Amino acid sequence: MTAPPSVEPLTGTGLPPLPGFLGTARTDLRARAAYAEAAGIFRIIPGAITVPSTTAALRELVLWAARRRVPLVPRGAGSAMAGGNIGPGVIVDLTALDGCPIEIRPEARLAYAGAGATLRDLTEEAERFGLRLPPNPSSARFATLGGIVSTNASGPRSVRAGSVRRWVQAIDLLTADGDSLTLRRGMTPRPCPAVDRFLRDVEPALHSARDTILARFPKVRKNSSGYALDAWLSSGDLLDLIIGSEGTLGLVTGVEWRLVPIPGHCAGIRASLDDIRSLGTIVPQLLEVDPSSVEYLDATFLEFVGQAEDGVAGLLMVEFEGDDPSALTERLREARRILRPHAVRLDEAADPAALDALWDIRHSVSPILARQEDGRRSMQVIEDACVPLTALSRYIDAVRAAGRKHGIDVVMFGHAGDGNLHVNLLPDVTIDGWEERILSIYRDVTAAVESLGGTLSGEHGDGRLRARSLHTVYGPDIVELFRRVKEAFDPVGILNPGVKIPCAEERPFGSLKIGNSAPYLPADIEESLRDVERFARYSMSRLDLADEPPLPAHHSPLTA
Repeated sequence: MTAPPSVEPLTGTGLPPLPGFLGTARTDLRARAAYAEAAGIFRIIPGAITVPSTTAALRELVLWAARRRVPLVPRGAGSAMAGGNIGPGVIVDLTALDGCPIEIRPEARLAYAGAGATLRDLTEEAERFGLRLPPNPSSARFATLGGIVSTNASGPRSVRAGSVRRWVQAIDLLTADGDSLTLRRGMTPRPCPAVDRFLRDVEPALHSARDTILARFPKVRKNSSGYALDAWLSSGDLLDLIIGSEGTLGLVTGVEWRLVPIPGHCAGIRASLDDIRSLGTIVPQLLEVDPSSVEYLDATFLEFVGQAEDGVAGLLMVEFEGDDPSALTERLREARRILRPHAVRLDEAADPAALDALWDIRHSVSPILARQEDGRRSMQVIEDACVPLTALSRYIDAVRAAGRKHGIDVVMFGHAGDGNLHVNLLPDVTIDGWEERILSIYRDVTAAVESLGGTLSGEHGDGRLRARSLHTVYGPDIVELFRRVKEAFDPVGILNPGVKIPCAEERPFGSLKIGNSAPYLPADIEESLRDVERFARYSMSRLDLADEPPLPAHHSPLTA
């Protein structure tokens, strides 16, 4: 695409003057362009960028936005894929909030961390005391803890550890009314307008709809789609509604976590499967042996990276952890027994170094996909569905069929132990009509997920990508309950509008980062954001990127 004759439309944000809070506020084009993208498929140029340095500064920003009806888009590292961290309002970068404190209480096996601290930061501190937070998203080295809570993230160890929900003991929250409160498991939160509205206007309706909620919520091992009404019904804790809410119900400023001792030993086995139809039988049997991870690489990925083998339909990788070496050996032996009838080949590892080598191909998935240079682009369109384990092979068949029907290559991998697979589409964006074809695949696979009793998001959240499709899985009655929860916590509608609950004016796939309709960005920033995607450099400061010297004026912006 060519540069527009003037960038004035981009610099004229139409926002009222930003408040003079303690922190950084920018409305210049380069700063806004640097935050126009995140992981995933969207590009939306925001109206302003703010980096509040303290919770007090954040409160001033929230009160300013509420008075003026200005949307706020909370953001951590920008590594979430579903579009919940970009938007047309004011980006609220929380990566510097309150200095990102981390405090480990080893005697209680608890940790407190600020929203902007990363999982890697927490892991390094906890390891000094022989402790860890069990969930391990692949984005751990840069994903912020506030972002991890906001999407109810999980990762490979979720087979044994579950999603982060079960490890959150308390959340510090700033509401849309500007109130700070702590939501703690098993304790009644102090009165405030948001809590009062929920108890008065929503809690009775949720109890009345209990049977409908439990019937309509997908029966899957993990779910980050919609608001967790089922988890709230089970616990009665408001923090279960905040976890996974993607910044639409309040701004997470700090989290208290439960920790566990680091296991002393590990082992693993990798099976080259001869038929994916065996997955529905194999995986439930493997879960009986208590693995920490059960990961899958489909033949579509093996072919993509040049490691396809005749007769191999996919790789299944199983990891075990524990403190008793003999028990670990026995569990590995049982896994071998389960896998042998279905495997062309088995490879085993009995120490951390060998296990890392066994898993090397799994760790390389996302960077390899992002580095396409042949006209194809990796696009996360149907990338996070979770289905019942018995439906796993049928889901894989449905995705493959949709790709063939619409002429787009697909690559599949993910957390087979949870029935949660990630799918990347690889359209050739130099060929006309690719946008309509990816939309058609999205529609076909969404229908397949609903028919299989699955959820559209196992661990990444809905974002803008899936907000309009929640009615397909949950039905109108549950979606109306979602809307009532949102209105209780955010009556003015300033917190991440368009995420979870769709905005009427937004159209699906209307703001792609690829193609001739993608908004103009300065060429050097566009290229830098592409490098962030290619090499997973989500920990880099976007404002540093914006403040780098721009390319010469004669340098043309990049094409799609």
